[in-house]
Amino acid sequence: MKSIAYAIIVVLAGTVLASCDNRPKVPQLELTGVDGTLIELGQNTPLTALYFFSVSNPVALGALYRLPDQLDEAADSVAIAMHVDRPPNVQHMQQQLLVPIVIDEANRIANAFGGVDLTPTLILIDKGQILLRQRATLDYDEINGLIEQHR
Repeated sequence: MKSIAYAIIVVLAGTVLASCDNRPKVPQLELTGVDGTLIELGQNTPLTALYFFSVSNPVALGALYRLPDQLDEAADSVAIAMHVDRPPNVQHMQQQLLVPIVIDEANRIANAFGGVDLTPTLILIDKGQILLRQRATLDYDEINGLIEQHR
């Protein structure tokens, strides 16, 4: 009788462990770009790089303009302007960029991803999982390597 109970416990524990994934989940969010584009993030989001920036940070701003050239094109890109950025400044930038920009007006997006307090921050997501989170200096070799693995 004890051996049957132990066998059941082992099977149940294995099932629970197999269903666990240690990667953080992507929060379910609906975003609207400054150009009106609707962007949905969640369990079905394809390979996407979320790039958090601030207009007042020249390093983050310069990297945003280089993002299409630096990032493997297999990943979609979405730029997230921090809540301190003024909408007219961001709307002007959207006219110059192909990357959709969303303004995180109430810090809702940053908080949903565990808090983003430094720009630039890049979060790479795929099918509901956060694959990578980099802050300050971005390592495009590592980012593009992950993109290549998840194509």
